Amino acid sequence: MAQISDLLNMAASPNYSIDQILQTTQPQAQPSGFRQVLGGLLGGIGNMFAPGIGGLLGGAIGGGGIGGGVTNPAGVFAQSMQYLRLQQQISQEQEVFEMASSIIKSRHDAALAAIRNVN
Repeated sequence: MAQISDLLNMAASPNYSIDQILQTTQPQAQPSGFRQVLGGLLGGIGNMFAPGIGGLLGGAIGGGGIGGGVTNPAGVFAQSMQYLRLQQQISQEQEVFEMASSIIKSRHDAALAAIRNVN
């Protein structure tokens, strides 16, 4: 809870020190693989007995915190930007695919019409 209040105080002050900026942009240490596996296992077992509680338990043991997610605001922003770029890339690929599909369909229809006109 102290970390959240510290971050809120940092956001309220207009002047940031270099150390504060670097601290919020550095990735947090990742928990060990064993701890992640144990958290996932206990979270799954916890969900069998009390749905919803298992996720909290697994997140806390697995190193994700109580919410199980990223608690660093800079990390959340970076993840959001990454997903936004991915969404834009998928949208562009979809447009290209639809355009290619339309061109191929037009060529097919033109060839079919030419064959019908021959007979």
